[in-house]
Amino acid sequence: MSDVIQKNLDQILAGFERNMIEKTLKDTYGNQSKAAKALGITKRKIQYKIRKYSIDCRNFKSRRLPDPSLYYPWDPSLETADGNRCDLRSLLLP
Repeated sequence: MSDVIQKNLDQILAGFERNMIEKTLKDTYGNQSKAAKALGITKRKIQYKIRKYSIDCRNFKSRRLPDPSLYYPWDPSLETADGNRCDLRSLLLP
């Protein structure tokens, strides 16, 4: 194979590999261990590839929802007419 063809093939494969890693990190919210397991490689190998392709895992962690306690800067309970307290969080759908 000529050098030009080999270089193009290497670039295509590297792009494919990078895209697969990024998609898997997106699906696992930036969790490298879970991404490595999903790809069938070791955590060490994915860390090497992340450095190789300069992938910033923080971009994928931002999709994760913040701590639920941050949703309620106020007291999430109400007092009912009979004097009992009702926690509004129990009304949320799973």
